[in-house]
Amino acid sequence: MSTPQKTVWIVNHYATNAQRDGRSGRHDQLASHLAQHGWHSVVVAASTDHPSGRQTFRRFRLRERWSGPHHEFLWLRGVGYDGNGALRVLDILSFTVLLLPPGSTRRLPRPDVVVGSSVHPLAAWAAGVVARRLGVPFIYEPRDLWPESLIQYGAIAAESVVARLLRHIERRTVSMAGLVVSPLRGAGRYYAERGLPRPFLWVSNGVTPAPAHDVVDTGTSDGARRDDDRFEIAYLGSMGQANALDPVLEAFETAAGRPGGERLVLRMVGTGPARAELQRRAAGGRHADRVVFDGHVPQSRAREIGRAADCLVVNLHPIDLYRHGTSLNKFFEYLMLGKPIVVGTSVDDDVVTDAGAGIKVAGSDVEGLAAAMLTMAATPAARLAEMGGRGRAHVLRHYRYAVLAERLAEGLDAARLGRTSELGRVETSELQS
Repeated sequence: MSTPQKTVWIVNHYATNAQRDGRSGRHDQLASHLAQHGWHSVVVAASTDHPSGRQTFRRFRLRERWSGPHHEFLWLRGVGYDGNGALRVLDILSFTVLLLPPGSTRRLPRPDVVVGSSVHPLAAWAAGVVARRLGVPFIYEPRDLWPESLIQYGAIAAESVVARLLRHIERRTVSMAGLVVSPLRGAGRYYAERGLPRPFLWVSNGVTPAPAHDVVDTGTSDGARRDDDRFEIAYLGSMGQANALDPVLEAFETAAGRPGGERLVLRMVGTGPARAELQRRAAGGRHADRVVFDGHVPQSRAREIGRAADCLVVNLHPIDLYRHGTSLNKFFEYLMLGKPIVVGTSVDDDVVTDAGAGIKVAGSDVEGLAAAMLTMAATPAARLAEMGGRGRAHVLRHYRYAVLAERLAEGLDAARLGRTSELGRVETSELQS
């Protein structure tokens, strides 16, 4: 392999790093594979872990740099928080303010391209400002649509001051970008409908295959095959408003009280601002002894629990926002575990259904979710294994990060050479086909 000659900075406030966080996310994975295509990646992230809000820096430290074999991270100090209150807002502002001064990125290799990734738009906007100051191309990567996400989740009013401010930031950020890259397949169309047409490249979320020794189904999260008749349904991941877990818990309570439901156990792994309320509700339910909360665990442990479950569950709110695309990391992680999946979603296309790996019902349909749980529990083990196997084969065939990184590298090269308009025409035709 030749030594990479080009450098990209990828700014993502919430980027995870396998060495620091015990789990690896989209940009950690893409960056590790971009080296094979001549790109050295520097991921710029905050010192606070999300969604827990845990501070990873010692007192008074403002920045820290980590170098791996194929890419590196620069962490800038954030503000520790718990939930979605004022401290989280301060964390967002702290990271954004620290990113802007030239001294924060001192000694980093000069970038040929800067990528600004949102969950929150301020980080992406700041990345655009940095790219403009350095005189290099800027790529905007919206992984959520602002302010539309907050409006449709009911967090803010459509004409509120916050919504207007977020629209302004969105327009400024998109206007700075020579290319929009997104895991949301309809993001290019979304901006074009709002008078912000840009060349667009779809780069889905994906997976990296685990080592062979890490994919054995032990039959239980405790390492020994279960000898009882329980049917364990597992949820793995963040617990916030967007994760739509109230209907999952309600559906479990409904299913557990019906014939065939006495076998059901719901296991919820993860943390986030909704966890405490979910635990309170579960404790007050009729089947509290069959709802287990594991809290925050390393990614390897979460995968172990998922492989030991009988099926997995995920639910999306039935909102119009998802017509622009959805690419939850959870879908891909679940499929890689080789387990059948109960999916609550009202979108037309989802990767689980494409793979034939689960049962799909309407988003947040409590009765539908409950019926799907009971159907899974009544399905022969061989049939469940067949569904899970199809899902794993599908995601490894089409959504490996090694393949997705090649696609992103094409976009980086096009941005660097000023040829994104041709790339955008290709992507638009693909989107419409």
